[in-house]
Amino acid sequence: MFITVILLIAFGMNFYVLARLCGFFAIRKGLFFWAAVLLLSVSLIAATAYQSHYGNVLSRIFYTAAAGWYGVLWLLLSALLVYEILRLFIKIKPHIAGIGILTIVELLVIYAIINAQLIRIKSITIPGPSDFDIVQLSDIHVGSVSAGYLQRVIDETNALMPDMVMITGDLVDNHNKTTRKAIGMLSGLSAPVLFVNGNHEYYAGKAKVNESIEKAGVKILRNEWTQYCSFVVAGIEYSENQDDLEGFIESLKIDESEYCILMSHGPVNPETVEKYGIDLTLTGHTHGGQIFPFNFIVKWAHPHLTGLHEYNGSYIYGTSGTGTWGPRMRLGTRSEIVLVKLRKNAQ
Repeated sequence: MFITVILLIAFGMNFYVLARLCGFFAIRKGLFFWAAVLLLSVSLIAATAYQSHYGNVLSRIFYTAAAGWYGVLWLLLSALLVYEILRLFIKIKPHIAGIGILTIVELLVIYAIINAQLIRIKSITIPGPSDFDIVQLSDIHVGSVSAGYLQRVIDETNALMPDMVMITGDLVDNHNKTTRKAIGMLSGLSAPVLFVNGNHEYYAGKAKVNESIEKAGVKILRNEWTQYCSFVVAGIEYSENQDDLEGFIESLKIDESEYCILMSHGPVNPETVEKYGIDLTLTGHTHGGQIFPFNFIVKWAHPHLTGLHEYNGSYIYGTSGTGTWGPRMRLGTRSEIVLVKLRKNAQ
């Protein structure tokens, strides 16, 4: 049922966009048109399945092309919806509108592809029990991004010389031979590494993915906590249900007198972390929306999901993510490595 709904949505988007473009340039919608709509509608699901099982050069090319098309498709759809509104007030010749829309989308796609490859360092400083530097990585999505991209992330992380690295889920999209090899690269991180599962670890097969992650020397926190220096680090499993997340946190039985850092892939309600005395919560999952206008939709619907927020002494940082899922594009958001500086004398 889920795949059927996704395919129907994909068909509707592809049909509308391609039909509108054909209309702009007076192109007849014949057999080739319907073949293109059908093939493009199933391309991403087919490419994802192929890539998940094989992870070879051909599957990566197929997946990159299919995912890239859906990034382009989204921008074309957004531009066309704006056009539908403008044409109510302004008379625009169809071929001029078509050329304008294609030109604007082409420029946006080029920018979005370049922007997605630029990894920014986001530095935040908050009060802590001692001076301690943490790097948060999240939503790298090896499978959507390459092993080479992961190596860049590792190199830039090591250059920051953190005391600890925390990965808040969605490290991988699958568990094929290429991804397994990439996971092993985590052993190249120069600081202790903690990890919590995201939803994509479940999709890829959590047990097998976790086995590979632990072989790389990474400690996985599954609704448990560990003592480290002058503070506690807790990690909870992923759930869409906020009641589940609160139950996970409650089950940890953390002493509120301890400074506690909570790792969660999915966002946690501010009221929950405040209730259980969590001092710092690190989350991911949303990608900050990744591609315009999703970034504005995310911030409007859930204003506490991205960026740094304080709630009566409890801090939450929701990262926009280190990698990308699907199209290797970012428009209105950034790929980031987060450097969290705990400082004893911070204000």
